[in-house]
Order: sequence, then structure tokens, then C-alpha cells
Amino acid sequence: MHRQAIATTVVLALLAFELFVLAILAFFPYVPDPGLATLNMSIYTFLAPLSTVILLGLLYAWLVRFGTREIRRRSSRFNDFVRFLSEPFQKTASLIKSTALYESARSLKVLSYPRLMLGISLVVSVLIVFVPYRPDLNPTANLVGIDSPTYVGWVGQMLALPLPAALRYSFVTGLDGSRPLLLVLLYLVASAGISPSQIFEFLPMVLAPLLSLSIYTFVRYGNGSARFAGLTALFSSVSFYSTVGLWGGYYANWLALILVYLFLTCLLIFSRSPSAVKYCAMYILSVAMFLTHPYTWVMIVLVSLVFSFSLWRETGNLVHVKSIIAIITTGIVLDVVKSWAFTTQSVTAQWPSSAANGAGSLLAFWNNLVEALLYTHGGLLGNGLMLSLGLVAVFTLRSKDWFERLLLLWVGVASIPFPALGSYLEARILYDLPIPVLTSIAVVSLLSQIGARNIRWPGLVLLLLIVVSASYALQSVLLL
Repeated sequence: MHRQAIATTVVLALLAFELFVLAILAFFPYVPDPGLATLNMSIYTFLAPLSTVILLGLLYAWLVRFGTREIRRRSSRFNDFVRFLSEPFQKTASLIKSTALYESARSLKVLSYPRLMLGISLVVSVLIVFVPYRPDLNPTANLVGIDSPTYVGWVGQMLALPLPAALRYSFVTGLDGSRPLLLVLLYLVASAGISPSQIFEFLPMVLAPLLSLSIYTFVRYGNGSARFAGLTALFSSVSFYSTVGLWGGYYANWLALILVYLFLTCLLIFSRSPSAVKYCAMYILSVAMFLTHPYTWVMIVLVSLVFSFSLWRETGNLVHVKSIIAIITTGIVLDVVKSWAFTTQSVTAQWPSSAANGAGSLLAFWNNLVEALLYTHGGLLGNGLMLSLGLVAVFTLRSKDWFERLLLLWVGVASIPFPALGSYLEARILYDLPIPVLTSIAVVSLLSQIGARNIRWPGLVLLLLIVVSASYALQSVLLL
């Protein structure tokens, strides 16, 4: 009980500190900072370099798990050594692995209101992306985001053209016509009389809550727990999806992530009970994803292909593999037809140059990793807390559960080309990972097993993690 009281006191002190920091940031610049927000940011900056090592652990945990299992199978001495090292954590680890996420989430009373958590996540996601456009902070309504002026120029050019020419323009311009769906949607909105600048001012306030909602849908139907889904939506609203999306003006990638989570939701539902209607939904989302952000599409369909092969090995049913091959084939045909019809470079044509660049990148892997996390996108990806929780999650995921297997493969497939890429592409791969989902898995798994025995009110730890994440997100957008 004495240890429990000490742990509770420490958590309460940290929570009070972070709440003060969050209040100072929320009411900036009207509440003076006595040094708390500056100290908080200094701690983040000091710990940020550790995120490089943590990210490597997160990406290659699957390799460590596989290698350790194989060596333990062949070497009794190594097996005894691993048992000795893991003995203090053996009971907790076995409890986490033997308890389903659904059951873990249900055991936490603090998660009893999933709809409320979803509602809060939608409101918070809008408020986070609204901060850089607050009239008192940005009285001239200057656009935020590196790519925002480029998008405004593209939509402006389309408005000056008749409809057929504007549609053609969307398939030719915008990084070799790789963003046609988003440009067409924005062109239609602008045709109603809304200025392009105003569209991109409010676009993040549409994309951010939609992403939280799509992640909620993915977890709700993938795992089956509304409680777990509500928590994940809450973490997604304060993740770097919004902060990095704002920083770079990565609207196409942002929209693609919304489609990704909906596509993978349909994939899981179709895998459990195949039907023509479910496949049509998955197929349409795949085409929309390809026409929005083809590089995100490439990663996700590869993940889906590996996942479908794992289902085929388990069930002996080829329908899973055939369905994904048809989707990949459609994407390749679309790529070839689009590049032929509009004389643009195809996605597949860029792979040789990417491979050539990758050979050089391998020699500078560590420099690229540091650049990707600490300098690319203003260093906003160097969130040690979320990456640490993600690292915990990948060691607790079980491949027997299809939802958890999909998450493992998502990280595993992304890790394969990672060392051969430059810092910018490494940052994009990290941006496309399901970090908020992994964060929630770690929180639910750990709190359900060790919370009640080590702290009087486990919900305090959860509140602390959410407040810390919210402070990081708010501090990030204020820097914009």
C-alpha cells in the first residue's frame, strides 16, 4: 500500500504539472508562462534523440521476436538466458498475452463511455488544427503548411479552365497528376464560389475529425471493442497525423489515411465473411486511395497482400489472395493508362530511380534516421512517448488475432524498405504507420494488468498520457 500511495502521488504531481502546461498553451498568449511550458518543451527536446532508437525497436520488433524464437528453439543455453532476463516480467507478460484486447478494454471502467470519447476526439481534432488560424494569432489569415500555396495555385489554375480542361489538369499537374481525386474535389468546392485560400484554411478542420472517425471505425469493427475504439480516436486527435499534416500541408496524404483505415476495415470484414458487396466497397476505396496518394496505396496493398497470404495459409481459401491481386492489378492498369493518356510519369517507372537512391541511403542510414525524426517536418515526428508506447504494443500483439496480425504486418512491411530510403521518405513511412492504434493497445494492455496493483486510480495514468499528448500537439501547432 505504501508503494501504491507513492506511485499515485507521483502521477498526481505530474498530472497537475501537465494540466498547468496545457492551460498555458491553450490560453496563449493571454496567460503568462512562469516557465512551465518552456520546461516542458525542454524535456521533449532533451528526450527527442531517444526516439531514433525507439523507432528502430518499433520497426524491427517483429525481427527480434522471430529471431529470438528461432534461436531459443535451437539453443537451450540461450533459452535459459532469456528466461532469466524475463523472469521479473514473466507474470505480467503472460497475463497481457493471454488476455484479449477486448477483455482488457472492458476491465477498465474509465473507458465506459466510448461515444463520449469519440465526441471529445472530434472536437479536440478540430480545435488543434484551428489554433494556427485563430484570428488573434493569425489576423491576416496566412496559410499554414509548406505545400498549401502550391495547392492554392493548382486549384486556381483549374478554376480558370473549362470543366473538361480542369479535369485533365488534375491528372497532369500535382506531382505528375498523382493527386487527381483531391484536386477534383477541391475544384468542385471552389466552383461554388469559395476562394481557394479559404478552402485550405478550413480543409484541416474537415480532414482531422474524419481521420479520427475512420480510425474509430477501423478499431470498432476490427477489434470489436467500442471502448478501445473510443480511446484510439482520442489518441489520434492529438497525434502527429494532424500536426505534421498541418506543418507540411500534406492534404492528399491526410485524405489517403482516412481512406486507408476505411479500406482496412472493409478488408477485415471481408476476410471474416466474404461477399460481393463488401468486396465492392473495398475495391472502390482502393481506387480512391490510388487516385489520392499512390505511394500510400502501394504500401497498404502490399500489407494487404501479405495479410491475404497469411489467411490463405491458415484457412486454405484462396479468395483472400485473389481479391487483393485483383485490386493490385487494377492499380497497375490505372497507373499505366493514366501515364499513357496524360503523358505523365507512372508510379512504377519511378521505382528504379528510388532503388538507385536507396543504395546510397544505406551508407547514411543513421544520418537519414536522425534527419527524418528530428529535423524533417520540424522534428514533430520525434514524439518519444507515442513511439515508446508503440514499441510496447508490437511486443504484445498476437498473430493469431487477425486484427493484431494486420497491425504487425503493417509495421513489418513498412520496415523492409525503410533503411534504403532517404530521410524524407522515411518520415513519410512513419507518418503512414498506425501509431495511435499501437499507442492505445499499449495503454489498454498495461493499465488493465498492472494499474490496479501499482496505483490507486489507474484512470489517472490514462489521463496523464492524454494530457501529455495534447500538450505536445498544441505546442507543435503553436510553433507553426
